[in-house]
Amino acid sequence: MPERRLHRAGIAIYAAQALGQAVFPLAIILGLSLVGGRGDDLLRPIIYGLIGIAGATIAGFVRWSTTTYAVDDRAIRHHTGLIRQADTDVPLTRVEALDVQQGPLQRLLRVYSVHVQTGGGGKGGEIELPALSAGAVLELRERLGAPAPAVGEQARLRLRFRSLLVAALTAGQLGVLVPVLAVGAQIAQQAFEEGEGRRAVRALPDTMGEWLLAGSVLLGAAWALSVVGAGVAFAGFTVTRDGDRLRIRRGLLSRREATIPVARVRAVRVVEGVLRRPFGLATLQMEVTGYAEEAAVARTLFPLLRTRRVRSVLERLLPELADEPGGLAPPPPRAWRRYLLVPSLGALIVGAVLAVWLASAWPLAVFVFGAVYGQARWQAAGWRLSEGRLAIRSLRLARITVLAPSSNRESHELAQSLLQRRARLADLRVDFGKKTHAHIRHLDAAEATAAFDALAA
Repeated sequence: MPERRLHRAGIAIYAAQALGQAVFPLAIILGLSLVGGRGDDLLRPIIYGLIGIAGATIAGFVRWSTTTYAVDDRAIRHHTGLIRQADTDVPLTRVEALDVQQGPLQRLLRVYSVHVQTGGGGKGGEIELPALSAGAVLELRERLGAPAPAVGEQARLRLRFRSLLVAALTAGQLGVLVPVLAVGAQIAQQAFEEGEGRRAVRALPDTMGEWLLAGSVLLGAAWALSVVGAGVAFAGFTVTRDGDRLRIRRGLLSRREATIPVARVRAVRVVEGVLRRPFGLATLQMEVTGYAEEAAVARTLFPLLRTRRVRSVLERLLPELADEPGGLAPPPPRAWRRYLLVPSLGALIVGAVLAVWLASAWPLAVFVFGAVYGQARWQAAGWRLSEGRLAIRSLRLARITVLAPSSNRESHELAQSLLQRRARLADLRVDFGKKTHAHIRHLDAAEATAAFDALAA
């Protein structure tokens, strides 16, 4: 394939990227111009906005005109840059997949973004081509030897609308609280710096009821954002087993298609979230070589299924890793108090600090929650090593069961503290990648040692 440029739609896409990178300083300039002016003078902000758009368009054209790609018998080559030029050369033998994505702007312009994936790649692809026509994508697949989807697939599962709705409602991704709290902290800091400290303090809740109401509102907002985010991410989710590859399509606003070689899948995680576990629901996630830096949704094998169907789904999609998440052996009974000790003691310390601060004894009741959490961890813990297949279950907030052939491990560790030595207990940890760590605590020391030796063998 001779050296080629991207589709002309790449000018608009690169311009949009440049404008997105400059939107924050442009917003500051526009804000200062409005504050410093009379308030009704809109000419200056409009001029600044037009200058920003013109600059982004020029930058997009320059980047498009200096970006080329080519494929020969040995490698795919990518060149970009005017002042700072960059050349990337990926041998064809290292190309494992082509991931195709289509964001809102690309859908409007009828082009596709292609990521060339290798086994050691990080987030994104080794080469990213953000604007290719459908014909160019097909030609690139043929040149790189990446097979197109077969007509007769081995297995195909689709997330139906009702399941999508349940998955969104039970996602429970409270990590969205982090940006909300960060914005709140910035607002509070600005309020105090501007000499409005007393007014800001007076705006804080006075009673425990008001604090609980504020916390409920914050959690409700986080849950609503989680529902929207999960719905957008998993809309149209379809996973297909095609020969030795998995093809995953998903996304509402931005459509994504990932091709994952089965040989790169090291382990499967059965994640039973707090909101899903009471209903017997779980998410299947994968540990994939080269995908550790990708978002969790990019490593999802199936967003929502009955826990009892895990093995049957894996037998259809990943028979190489199919196993039963139930029927695990618990730690010995003498380990029970050790599962309760740490969370109970931690909760007691927190309760004592709150009791002193609030001059009330009721926060000491937090100790009960610590004990309940320790009991839940004890009941969740379990493990099995049979016929070269390892299964380990643990609980933090979600209950997670790791299923994998023991030969796929990257490392394993046997640890024993002084107190565990006296009780003849030990911890076993097996790592399958950067995101998947199977850890079972307080096993019988003899069983843990035998398992460690079996894994080493």
